[in-house]
Amino acid sequence: MTEKKKLRIATTSLAGCFGCHMSILDIDERLFPLLELVEFDRSPLTDIKHCGPCDIGIVEGGICNAENVHVLREFRKNCKVLIAIGACAINGVAA
Repeated sequence: MTEKKKLRIATTSLAGCFGCHMSILDIDERLFPLLELVEFDRSPLTDIKHCGPCDIGIVEGGICNAENVHVLREFRKNCKVLIAIGACAINGVAA
């Protein structure tokens, strides 16, 4: 039996409160079944600082300086699909 390829997911936090990442981590032990379907690249779970090629990128936080712009551009280059979560990323504001 061949094993299904896992989706590769990365997350990044720009300027904001990091609350959206905390909400993801708050699902606690329910993360374990998820790990059977996906693997995490850059995320608070892995502490990887630079994103490699990923299927899905999740962004939280707004852009408030040149470093945020650089991080987001590099992150976008490596993600096939980019998803913004939270008010800061969606509305372009920083908490």
